[in-house]
Amino acid sequence: MTIRLRTTRSLVAALGLSALLVAPSFGQSQAEPQSTIPLAKDSGWVQNTGNQPAVIASYTVSIPGASWVRLFFDEVTLSGNLVQGTGSIIRVTSHADGAVQELSAVGVAQWSESSAYFNGDTVEVDIFAYPGTGLNRVSIDHVDMAWGVFNSQCGATDDRLPSNDLRAGRLMPIGCTSWLINDCSECYLTAGHCTGNISVVEFNVPQSSSGGGLNHPSPDDQYAVDASSTQSNGGQGVGNDWAYFGTFPNSNTGLNAGEAQGSTYILGTAPAVSGNDIRITGFGSDSSPSTRNQTQQTHVGPFQVNNGSHLGYETDTQGGNSGSPVIWEQTGEAIGIHTHGGCSSSGYNSGTSLSHPDLQTALANPQGVCMGVSLASLNPMPTIIAPGIPLDVSVQVSGQVTAGAVLVHYSNGGAFQALSMSPVGGSVYSAQVPAPACGSDLSVYFTIDSLSCGLISSPAGGASAPHLIEVGVATVQFADNFQTDQGWVAQNLGATTGDWQRGVPVNDPGWSYDPATDGDGSGSCYLTQNQLGNTDVDNGAVSLTSPQFDLTTDSIIHFDYFLNMTASGSTDHLLVELSANGPGGPWVLVEDITTSGGLDWQSMDILPAQWIAAGAAASPTSHLRFTANDADTQSIVEAGIDGVQIQSVLCSYGNIGSNYCGPAVPNSSGSPAVISAVGSVVANINDVTLFADDLPLNEFNYFLTGTAAAFVPTPSGSQGNFCIGGSGGRYNQPGNILFSGTTGSVQLQIDLTAIPTNPVQMAVAGQTWYFQNWYRDNNPSSTSNFSDGLQILFQ
Repeated sequence: MTIRLRTTRSLVAALGLSALLVAPSFGQSQAEPQSTIPLAKDSGWVQNTGNQPAVIASYTVSIPGASWVRLFFDEVTLSGNLVQGTGSIIRVTSHADGAVQELSAVGVAQWSESSAYFNGDTVEVDIFAYPGTGLNRVSIDHVDMAWGVFNSQCGATDDRLPSNDLRAGRLMPIGCTSWLINDCSECYLTAGHCTGNISVVEFNVPQSSSGGGLNHPSPDDQYAVDASSTQSNGGQGVGNDWAYFGTFPNSNTGLNAGEAQGSTYILGTAPAVSGNDIRITGFGSDSSPSTRNQTQQTHVGPFQVNNGSHLGYETDTQGGNSGSPVIWEQTGEAIGIHTHGGCSSSGYNSGTSLSHPDLQTALANPQGVCMGVSLASLNPMPTIIAPGIPLDVSVQVSGQVTAGAVLVHYSNGGAFQALSMSPVGGSVYSAQVPAPACGSDLSVYFTIDSLSCGLISSPAGGASAPHLIEVGVATVQFADNFQTDQGWVAQNLGATTGDWQRGVPVNDPGWSYDPATDGDGSGSCYLTQNQLGNTDVDNGAVSLTSPQFDLTTDSIIHFDYFLNMTASGSTDHLLVELSANGPGGPWVLVEDITTSGGLDWQSMDILPAQWIAAGAAASPTSHLRFTANDADTQSIVEAGIDGVQIQSVLCSYGNIGSNYCGPAVPNSSGSPAVISAVGSVVANINDVTLFADDLPLNEFNYFLTGTAAAFVPTPSGSQGNFCIGGSGGRYNQPGNILFSGTTGSVQLQIDLTAIPTNPVQMAVAGQTWYFQNWYRDNNPSSTSNFSDGLQILFQ
């Protein structure tokens, strides 16, 4: 027997994040203020496949700064038989005092799909199930909570005092604390449970209003978080709760936070407990007086616990102190991250030691701006550029660099050349890479010589893994926007839900993981089970295979994709594979996407150098396959594909066009004149040279052009056939009239943007233009003659 409950609530649109942005008043005579916080948590579909009853799924719900929390469920599916004693249960446990509530399917209904009230700001949600009883799922829609004083005050009074440590900032809108560290890019540490909703770090925070409402510092003291830099374990309990991230330079001053604040925390190792004290400085809540609410305060207390990654201290904190530095008072070094209250129950508050091995791994492998350099968003690197046009590049640099040491390195297939980049303000440096030749492969990377970090490359691999750019003009050989069925094949590879389906996204307001629209704006796309309700990929994989197309060695694979995963970076992913031998494979992995894009569509280009390096081969019987995989039983995987294109980069030089209207009538040299052309058929490359050979020696001549072919015999007094029709013109302007000389050959580079018809025209993709040569030929039977014709279809 499986009992399934579902509630539908639309709180996000109504509430936004206002409950987090403004702290409530804490008047002593007023009832405790309450807020509702939208919060999506989902166990995914899970079951007990073992032989003993066990916890089969677990996740943490944390609202930093809350004095209590109460959960409201979105969907609950509990398997088993309650009468026979095998019914699954939900177990909710408070981190603050260990209080536990167990809910069966009947209990969930009796509690109106909610939990009891739990003290503190963090609870653990477990699903306990019996073997072989079926699938279970527990998702949360929102949390009711109250801000206020709870069990992190270590005595009868709150002994925190106002402080002005320039190194600590307020993390918004979540309302935690973060702090600058002395890594080479002057990035930050905070608690992992604080990183679910962060976008801004504020320094030099002013006092709050008389009612406790937050006031904000000048925009000069606010810094935007670089999401790509964030590394976090999300908060996994006492002693296991950390995050490492960076911010962009200030958009007004051009300074990064470390430069502006002038100081960072020195990281150290936790000492023995005896005789040492711990200072906590941060932005905790306060109601006495309310003007101190979530402004910077500090307190010192005795060190109590140093047990592996767990630190304990009898130092006053409040909600909002989460993420604060744990400071060894005797040396001033930061030795940990404050994460949890507990003074009233255990006698101390708790944090995570900087010795935590996963945190140390993150610090040794910075990402985003914490690497020292970031590309300016206003100038993203292209995947293809037209030939003959310089490439403008810009980077934004965090941290201090040696003068003249911001460089762009480029290669057109040979050795890398270096160009110095010029500062243009706001920590942005720009340069112009010389125009590459058509058909070359341009490679680009950047380096800075940082005063604190040394030499840093972006991308991190430098010359071994640069940005790759095709040079030429892309033409679409295969395209599908999924408005019609072109023969894609969906296959289930063991998943219980989430099969690929084509259509307009249903945009279910009760399921917050699907896209609202398709990816390319055409209307339809492929999505994993495009239906109302909880329809993500579960317990396996689903694949989507393309129809056949011709993949050549200059082909770019382009597509838009949607990938929303609650376990981003885990074993859940979206695979992109190629087969050169039809849908039966073998398949070659060319891209493994493991990062969630949330509710946004992303675009990807896989260049020839990339899929060739992966081991794929060009073939006229190629197929493309996308596979969405759910290997984490507690996670959500929603995927979509749209706007698939196979693009060929046109840039082949050599003989172009095809001859017609020939052979021509022989001239006085004894041979017919022949026309040819060399260059590119790509119109906007504008590189075509016409040739005429086997002309009579020492005679004047010029080329003709038109928009159509013809075959008109010439009248008496001339020889040959006139092969130009439609709107025609002559290249007989000064400088274009040619002389055959002693070789009997001529050539003329023409301007495709100014073809001499009346009026002047420009060659564009899709047009065919026709060319011919007229020449003088003094012989007994005529005074002139024509070559054959040449037609060129421009692309």
